[in-house]
Amino acid sequence: MQMKSTLSFLLGTAAISGVLLLNAMQSQAQVIGCENGTVIWSNDFGTGTTPTSSPDVVNLIYQATGNLTNEGVYRITNNTQQKPEWLNSPDHTGNTNGQMLVANGQDEIFYQKTISSASGFVNGTYSFSLWAMNIDSMGVCSPNPLLTQIIISIEYLDESNQWQPLNGSPYTAAKLAQTTTPVWVNVGSEFTLTSSGTFKPLTLRITISDGVTGGCGNDFAADDFNLTLCPEGGPTPVTFEGITAKQQGSGVSVNWSTSQEINNDHFEVERSANGNTGWQTIGTVAGAGSSQLAHSYNVFDANPLSGINYYRVKQVDKDGNSSYSKTVSIRLDGVGTKVSVLANPFRGSLTIQFSGASQQVNARLMDLTGRQVARESWNISNGASTKQFSNVSGLQNGIYILSIQSSTGELLFNGKVLKQ
Repeated sequence: MQMKSTLSFLLGTAAISGVLLLNAMQSQAQVIGCENGTVIWSNDFGTGTTPTSSPDVVNLIYQATGNLTNEGVYRITNNTQQKPEWLNSPDHTGNTNGQMLVANGQDEIFYQKTISSASGFVNGTYSFSLWAMNIDSMGVCSPNPLLTQIIISIEYLDESNQWQPLNGSPYTAAKLAQTTTPVWVNVGSEFTLTSSGTFKPLTLRITISDGVTGGCGNDFAADDFNLTLCPEGGPTPVTFEGITAKQQGSGVSVNWSTSQEINNDHFEVERSANGNTGWQTIGTVAGAGSSQLAHSYNVFDANPLSGINYYRVKQVDKDGNSSYSKTVSIRLDGVGTKVSVLANPFRGSLTIQFSGASQQVNARLMDLTGRQVARESWNISNGASTKQFSNVSGLQNGIYILSIQSSTGELLFNGKVLKQ
């Protein structure tokens, strides 16, 4: 199979041009992206007549042959009709025997790609897009079919080796509607990298999720992933030198500094429970206007959330334009949910103990390749409680990764367990 996934890190020296072969009858007219940008990574899944897997597809289970009847299975193939009731279409790229990702979807991350650059990724605007199709024929699962909803997240690895979201991340697209004939839809958005000081991130991570549960419907194809660095939009209005979040008593002190401010009106400190969504403004501070001197600022959060809190600073110009600092996080001492595995190694059952406030949690068990082998959702009660995976006795002996998140996305536990 000819592999055509391309990678270029010549961010400031040369643009990579390409020709996207579109069928006007099959594709949505609007193409998402920025003009005269530099393509730094793309993937069209290559060509071939033999179905294959992809190392970047996660959680979904590869199925080489037969109809893709079960929830959460996929293959890289050259035709969308992998079940009789699915639409019959070639890939979006238009190459002979061009391949694409075809999946019977469920609510989870299904694709993740890490991209590295020895020279580092510059601050600026990045465009990411892909082409997707609802492959269910019109009327399948009527009257209430499940419709795939693509969610895109882009992050960078900061100085402390922590993943930080680009501004605009995550982006949630509209649900993919059923159609009578195959229709490719361009999905994507622009994201802004604003790492602080002279630090240049060396690594970006693209994560693509399906925001709809498994069931009747939620079947899709995806192709032609593309990440582009957009042309520079002018001087950075504020140069952030650093941002920290430190616990003070029962609250959190958020501190940041700048080395340059141009036409700056004010700063807004925002807080989130998961670092991606639900950002709330907890304080506002006037800026210095235009200054080449160093300035330091502070906002105190007297009522932080239970567990992990994420903070970022929004800079607002006098003309209303805005940009963001990097995101920092802090877990408050003595607050939050504690999780422990009662028997590790485990044999017939895997038992987890929780201690904390009542909430819903989602637990996943994965093998070392990242393939999900078991999944549970539990409502845990206030105080101490235990829960068990009900379907692990038949697993092969070996090491697995246990990941547990709250319903808000807070990571409560991530570690290795051993099946004997």
